[in-house]
Amino acid sequence: MHVPPGMRRVVAAVCAVALASSPALLAPTTAGASGAATASASAEIPHLTAKVTKRGIRVTGTDGLRAGRVHLTVTGRATVEFVTFKEGYGPDRFVADVNKCGEKCNVKALRRAIANTTIIGGTSPGEATIVFPRAGAYYPFTIGERGAAVGRAFRVSGPPRRSRAPRVDGSIIAKSGLAWGGASTLPAEGRFRFQNRRSAGVPHFVQLQQVVEGTTADQVLESFQAGPGGPPPPFLEATLLTGTLSPGHSMTVDYDLPPGHYAVMCFFPDPDMKGMPHAFMGMIRIIRLT
Repeated sequence: MHVPPGMRRVVAAVCAVALASSPALLAPTTAGASGAATASASAEIPHLTAKVTKRGIRVTGTDGLRAGRVHLTVTGRATVEFVTFKEGYGPDRFVADVNKCGEKCNVKALRRAIANTTIIGGTSPGEATIVFPRAGAYYPFTIGERGAAVGRAFRVSGPPRRSRAPRVDGSIIAKSGLAWGGASTLPAEGRFRFQNRRSAGVPHFVQLQQVVEGTTADQVLESFQAGPGGPPPPFLEATLLTGTLSPGHSMTVDYDLPPGHYAVMCFFPDPDMKGMPHAFMGMIRIIRLT
């Protein structure tokens, strides 16, 4: 669940000077899927495809789907993620709650959305694997400039199908205390595992954003804290955006990005800080792609 439309405008304002023509924090990922990685993953596990269209969210490959890991391809221009709801809470309430968290976030609505959902990941246009943890109804959703939209539900049967996790080149781990762990260096093309540890306590997603060589996490944070009137973040064009994970879940992401330094960030709104994005609170780490 990415930055809601109102907060997206705040982030866009911070980044406007550096990314005026196509703000990287709002754009679809520029990462391409690794062909070898995709073929290897799809040969072993079921394959879903998803796309946001004018008529809604189209997902294929769900017939007869069992719980467990699936390979996901998202096409088009928008991010697609997947969620399951607690009994008594459904897509209409979810959309209403998400859309109440903008520049002035309704924290009560944000907390309600977090408490009643399990978000299992997704991706901007590209390739990933996600895990449906148990049997039940799941919904695709997307969040754009007009707010959240939820697609038609599909059912996943049980028990979970066992499958081998695909090979990865390293991990990016969301930890407690709004901190990142995992690899400090990754290849410029490959696959990483994104894990949101249960101890993290809140949902997270990964924004990989290329930065000027030598940039520090403190410099990125200072540019956010300075606001629209301060210096722009030291961002370059290349970017990658994952779907959101609730605590205790993981996914893998295929990517192909230019070598260089990248800021690992999460802009999920924090319920304890009136909806402030996690990156504005210091959830930033610099890694290198070689």
